[in-house]
Amino acid sequence: MTYMQRWQEHVARLRNGGMVILLMLLVITVFVLPLVVTSSSVIDRVAQDVLLSAILVSGLVAAADGTKGLAWFALAMLAAIVVRWMGWLSQKGVGLVIFDEVGLLSLTLLGALLGTRVFGAGTVTRNRIGGAVALYMLVGLVWADAYQLVSMVVPNSFAGTSAHDGSIDRFTWVYFSFVTLTTVGYGDIMPLSRAARSLANLEALIGQLYPAIVLARLVSLRVAGSGSGSNNT
Repeated sequence: MTYMQRWQEHVARLRNGGMVILLMLLVITVFVLPLVVTSSSVIDRVAQDVLLSAILVSGLVAAADGTKGLAWFALAMLAAIVVRWMGWLSQKGVGLVIFDEVGLLSLTLLGALLGTRVFGAGTVTRNRIGGAVALYMLVGLVWADAYQLVSMVVPNSFAGTSAHDGSIDRFTWVYFSFVTLTTVGYGDIMPLSRAARSLANLEALIGQLYPAIVLARLVSLRVAGSGSGSNNT
């Protein structure tokens, strides 16, 4: 085995490990943290900052492919992590806005990076499938931050929440986001403002189309790979 082959195997193991860690962190953020941490507490905010930083780092490792553009992604995510933690030094109102905007932008950036890996050319691997699952969960988290930001900027944007100034805990927005993404629609929280309704409509549309598009892409890659293999024999 040549040095290049050993290096490629090492990079592949690193990507797989990063994807596993990313998926575990996303599961903790969406399903575990709301059960074990008191909402709107200091521990809650620290846990969210730690998880966001870990998600960005593990996602970057999982999606790394050595391209030139990866360095810019890495710098942007590092800047997002620094700004996120510096939000602790801001006043409460400003800090909440920074807290939400940085999370929204950094997770959107990570989603874009994963999207290029999920829908790009190549073969169907466990890393690609894991990336598709992670991307779906990231969509829910991005929209949760977007809903929270709208509730801060436009008062009374949602009905059914205990507060109307964006001060309710993020877990409520995560819940509403995934309910909308999966088009369950319990009706306990309803968007009222135009911005909130537009976001909800777009998320519901993505929730319907994303599984079909991912499945079609994976099937096309599998068929293309099988055809290429048969032509080479």
